[in-house]
Amino acid sequence: MNKVRLLRHILTPALLIICFFGCSGGRQYHALLEQVDSLMATFPDSAYALLSSVDSVDLHSQRKSVCMRYELLRAEAQNKLLIPFTTDSVLREVVRYYDSPWRKFINSVYQIFISPPYGGGGGGEALKARYLLGCVYRDLHEAPIALLTWEDAIAAADTTSAACDYATLFRVYGQMASIYFRQHMPEKYLEAKQKFCHYALLAGDTLYYIKGLLQRNDAYLMLGDTTSVLENTEKVKRLYLDRGLTHEAAQIYPSIIHIALDKRDYVRADSLMQSFEIESGLFDEHGNIASSYQNYYFDKGRYLAAVGQLDSAEVLFRKLSAFEENLIDACHGLLFLFQHKHHTDSVAKYALLYSNAIAEYLKSTHTEAVTQADAMYDFEKQVQKVQAEELKAKKWQIGGMLVSFIASVVALIIFLYYKKVRAEKKVKERELIYLTESYYMTLEHLNKAKAESQILQQSLSDQEAIEQLSEKKAEQVCHLEQMVTDLRAQINKLQDDAARLSIEESKIVSHFQSLATSHNHKDNNGVIEFESGRCASTEEWQQIMEMVKECHPQLYLTLKEVRLSEMMIKICVLSRYGFNNADISILTGLDIKYVSNVRSKIAKETFKLRSAYELNQHLTEL
Repeated sequence: MNKVRLLRHILTPALLIICFFGCSGGRQYHALLEQVDSLMATFPDSAYALLSSVDSVDLHSQRKSVCMRYELLRAEAQNKLLIPFTTDSVLREVVRYYDSPWRKFINSVYQIFISPPYGGGGGGEALKARYLLGCVYRDLHEAPIALLTWEDAIAAADTTSAACDYATLFRVYGQMASIYFRQHMPEKYLEAKQKFCHYALLAGDTLYYIKGLLQRNDAYLMLGDTTSVLENTEKVKRLYLDRGLTHEAAQIYPSIIHIALDKRDYVRADSLMQSFEIESGLFDEHGNIASSYQNYYFDKGRYLAAVGQLDSAEVLFRKLSAFEENLIDACHGLLFLFQHKHHTDSVAKYALLYSNAIAEYLKSTHTEAVTQADAMYDFEKQVQKVQAEELKAKKWQIGGMLVSFIASVVALIIFLYYKKVRAEKKVKERELIYLTESYYMTLEHLNKAKAESQILQQSLSDQEAIEQLSEKKAEQVCHLEQMVTDLRAQINKLQDDAARLSIEESKIVSHFQSLATSHNHKDNNGVIEFESGRCASTEEWQQIMEMVKECHPQLYLTLKEVRLSEMMIKICVLSRYGFNNADISILTGLDIKYVSNVRSKIAKETFKLRSAYELNQHLTEL
């Protein structure tokens, strides 16, 4: 805990400074966007008007974070005002921005050290951006892509965080449920509505939680589960009444009125209809119901027809026919009514209208199904394309790893060989030093023995003693002279070998220099002629390569291991001996500009050097 507090005290001021300077260029827009955000929930039209008043040229001169938040808020307002989206290009860019690793890092840091996170934080923008992108595909009739995008939005939500945007999350599930309902998938619809209610409750939006419970009745009716409809409606009614929402409690009656009429329980249906008409607050002084509840006219007409009030039922069915979306029910009701009245002409008329209305509905349903099938086909093709690209990328990744492994093994072998060559070179150097030291030490002993012999010859009077000592010293001198001769021979051999290689190398290099040099000479008639340099022959190239292999084995091995072409190896060898681009051009017969480009390419791509000059140094060190 102490470490966390320390980090908080250190990083919080730093982050605030970053925010201050980062926002200094667009404080006016930040203030405007904060005002828009505060209006969004209750006055989306005002928020949209404010956003529309912004100068687009000036806006796009601001920092990207300002532009992206503007586009996010504009899309949110457009969605709330039910203005259809026509393109996904803008929101796709917004999603990419809020999905970027840097943005996620900033949100995480703000979530840890500053509460609440700056600008929403906690992944809220990423969730909202994907939610709105799914709404774009919804308006473009791309249901499969919309569902996939909303699933990505759910994955972007960190439900373990206290800053999780549950309000957007439950709306995601609400949109998914609406598509499942249109696709006649009641089980999926119920599953989505369950999540809708769960996250609405976590968001503290009790009214949406209750509405979500009530909307489950649509799926229960599709499944023919009237028992669940009645139980669920009773639960919703209690929740409304517990909160003193009597109008809302009465507004839920149409579904149970419909069930009572199907069961021909007209007494209960009459009681429920009276409560609905008195307590719901949906009727005006002329008895007209609110627009989204006009289907009630059909059930009321069914009831009146069942109890013999046929004229009143006809009035309601004709009122219902004014609404295009309820034309099938209106024609059905009037057909049923005129069958009871035995009006043959009217029966024929409304039978035809009823069949036409059903045919039109089936046609539109079929068109929508075909559209969705096409969308699903396109979506599956896109998924297959993405999967193929991912597989290709994976293969490239594995190939890259394999190449890296092989390169590492080759590099290790080269390193070990280079280490072995250097060790052998050091052994030879130490051997030469030891032999040299032994030579001079033996020479010193020889000189000392000679001096002692001379002293003894001068100081001893006894001829026999002198002869014995002289003989002994003479043997010693002879032995030492032999040692000196042997050591001198070993030293000379090592030096001769080195000198021979150096001389041969110098001769070959000098020969190549003469080949690359232009010069004047006299012909048989005494006329001075200019003779330019020429390309080296195959035999001459073999000589210099053999010399490199013998004198510079590490250089030769390295050039072979990096898999250069034969011409590139020739260019590297000539660069090692200090030949410039013009000389190399003459010796190889290549264009001088091409030679320069090849040297730069070898330096940068093969040896990871910055220039051809560094390439010469690197090759000399090998």
